[in-house]
Amino acid sequence: MSTVEEARLMLLGWNLRLTDEAVRQRVAFDTDEVREALRQITGQGLLSEGVIVATCHRSEIYGLFEGGRGREDLTRFFAEWRGLAPAELSRTSFLAEGAEAARHLFRVAAGLDSMALGETEVLGQVRRALMLARESGTTRTILHRLFESALACGKRVRSETEIAVHPLSIASIALELAGKVFGDFSEKTVLVLGAGETGTQFAEQASEAGVRHVIVSNRTSERAEALARRVKGGVIPWEEFPIQLARADLVVGTTSSSEPIVWRNDVEEAMRRRRGRPMFFLDLAMPHDVDPSVKEVYNVFCYALNDLEEVASENRIRRAREIPIAEAIVEEDLSKFLGWMGNLSVVPTINEWRLRWSAQRDAELARQPEAERERLKEFADALFGRLLHEPMRRLKSERDPGKKLERLEAIRHLFDLDEE
Repeated sequence: MSTVEEARLMLLGWNLRLTDEAVRQRVAFDTDEVREALRQITGQGLLSEGVIVATCHRSEIYGLFEGGRGREDLTRFFAEWRGLAPAELSRTSFLAEGAEAARHLFRVAAGLDSMALGETEVLGQVRRALMLARESGTTRTILHRLFESALACGKRVRSETEIAVHPLSIASIALELAGKVFGDFSEKTVLVLGAGETGTQFAEQASEAGVRHVIVSNRTSERAEALARRVKGGVIPWEEFPIQLARADLVVGTTSSSEPIVWRNDVEEAMRRRRGRPMFFLDLAMPHDVDPSVKEVYNVFCYALNDLEEVASENRIRRAREIPIAEAIVEEDLSKFLGWMGNLSVVPTINEWRLRWSAQRDAELARQPEAERERLKEFADALFGRLLHEPMRRLKSERDPGKKLERLEAIRHLFDLDEE
């Protein structure tokens, strides 16, 4: 990939596949730390541009670096900042340069490098990384174009493939199935039994999915109240939930009880009070929270964890079928970016500028008397050469790679040298 010779694109990162949890936690960034790290690595000249993508599974630093500086300097910087041995950070990191660094970001934005294939959250995380870099003043021509192109690619993958269509998480699958029963589920009521990890995850995901009425019931009232506050929901005392089942359209069992806590007679009474309106039971507990005979009650839909895991497995296969199409989109959009970046060097820009000038000159000469054309051509070429000389001299002598790239991009834009 040819570009301004002094600046090279680089990626240094730590992720779930290569880095153990202890190291990942030490190199993780919150929002303020992203801003501070960007200011320091660009302020110290380690990178001329920089963007940090920080998620729960990855910490990735994208940047432009000059000369021979790169991985070693960045690794040393983060090792000192986090109090880790440089050798340990280097051993657990991965490095990519040029086209491979760009390809990795495009695949991240497309959801092809996520633990859950095709996840949609990562697109927002990449967008936020670019926003923080802009706020910190550490992204200019190259990284701005790189991240905007990756974001456009990620959107295209999700609109032209079904890689993000079929839900993978248990909560998402359950809400999708419930939606088939109830239609618009946002105004329905979800009762979560248990406020442990599983109950918390489901309540939060239901709230994020637009469910407005979430009720929590737990043996320990304090935990139920804490979770209810997080999802802006309500609380039912544990001893009262059997007689208040009729309030719920979807009941989720997530406790660690050794025997069922939802019995058929309670459900039958709830259905009488609901006048037969359907109920949906999701049993995420092991052993079961819901009496298996509940599914025999008319208009009651009941799914256990195994049922949903089967659906999740089928959905993973469906998403995996979309990978070749998604990869082809990534390569197509990556090729456009690399073509643009490859043109950001002085010689191609001058040559294209000359060709554009020559075409315009010839078009004007064709309107002139044939006897005058040669003389006018010599005059026009001499004038263009004089006009071009000083801008090109200044461009070639610019020592700041970032400024040189910005000026080249400005020239290409002003004189319409990019086909896009």
